[in-house]
Amino acid sequence: MDLKLIKNSECIDKEKVTLLCLPFAGGGASVYNQWVIKMKNAVTVCPIQLPGREERITETPYIDMTVLLDDLEDAFKNTVKGPYTLWGHSMGGKIAYELEKRLEENGYTAQCLFISGSRIPSIPEPKPIYHLPDEIFKKELGRFQGTPKEILENQELLDFFLPMLRADFTMDETYYTKEVVSLKCPIIAFGGTEDKEANEKAIKAWNQYTIGEFQYQMFQGDHFYIKDHEERIINKIISICREAVEK
Repeated sequence: MDLKLIKNSECIDKEKVTLLCLPFAGGGASVYNQWVIKMKNAVTVCPIQLPGREERITETPYIDMTVLLDDLEDAFKNTVKGPYTLWGHSMGGKIAYELEKRLEENGYTAQCLFISGSRIPSIPEPKPIYHLPDEIFKKELGRFQGTPKEILENQELLDFFLPMLRADFTMDETYYTKEVVSLKCPIIAFGGTEDKEANEKAIKAWNQYTIGEFQYQMFQGDHFYIKDHEERIINKIISICREAVEK
């Protein structure tokens, strides 16, 4: 069991909603540092820190979604108490959905599942890059909006992060399921109007993955629209979490 997966777990309060934040490919828990601070009075934000990045840079990253989900499920059951919600951006959306599917099979139900910038699980990656030779893989990373330019334009940095990036893309692009399992929890899906990875049609398609309430909202911007609309998204999450607990 990998309890290091769930950061800020020491602040979990069973009287308050816990929000687990799943990362995008190549992303680390620090992406959600401001969320931890800005939501602390209403929601306990617990970013998920996968091995192979930031303070876990020396650890072997996951390449298999099933193995990750096994560890996440165990960590959740041993850490999270009280009401919870899940947020996942891009690759993180798929992880969040699969984690909630497992949790519901074991008697848990999230207050809400927040999906961001992610296609539904039944749509495989049309142009996978995880299997390409290093030089071609590095060039192809440029068409994804998630890798910072500072890394893409610095050969030394790119080579350093390459194993982690390839592992994430392997896990993300080889994950695929034809079966549509509708969750009990509500789903709220967000997307960017200029997102080439998950357009409005792809975001709306998440409605078939819940028997509960479904909402979606589009924000001006590309795949990482969340950078420009952080305050609006945070306020929306807090509002929904409060409403869910009061029901």
